[in-house]
Amino acid sequence: MKLLLLILTLMIGVFLSPLPSAAQHQHGGHSMPGMPGMEGEKKTESSIGNEESQSRTFLLDGVKAAFTIMAMADHKKMLQSMKMKMDVDPQATHNIAVTLTDTRSNQPIGDAAVKMKVINLQGKDQVKMLDFIMGMNQYAGDFTLSEKGKYQILILFKAGGQKRAAGFYYLLK
Repeated sequence: MKLLLLILTLMIGVFLSPLPSAAQHQHGGHSMPGMPGMEGEKKTESSIGNEESQSRTFLLDGVKAAFTIMAMADHKKMLQSMKMKMDVDPQATHNIAVTLTDTRSNQPIGDAAVKMKVINLQGKDQVKMLDFIMGMNQYAGDFTLSEKGKYQILILFKAGGQKRAAGFYYLLK
């Protein structure tokens, strides 16, 4: 129960805290090195969090994308404490979830098509369409992050007729 309260407090804090670092800036039309599929694409984004952080937030043209990376053991405990029955990938080591929020209305976006790619240290990728978890207003998928090191996490989603993309590096220690 304490874990559930901690997670809920963290999620509420992410959505309600006005952070000065959340100001948006423009990345023009130049390519973004190391971000496959995003070359030459125009983006408005700001990232909150560092490479070791298990949560990361981006602002993308009217959508806030808040990511949470959770070890599978912690994810299973959370599901049990919330009395949620969900199938998890037995090979997966982590659950990665993203909450999409319309910044104008501050309402969750529950009708998007969301695809995530996780690239490991050797360049091998895992690509999955994320499932929408209605009770939590988030999209989630199970991934295998089996080695310590730097992973690249990319997301492409379509909501409201527009495609948006974001990506970041996650350092698993």
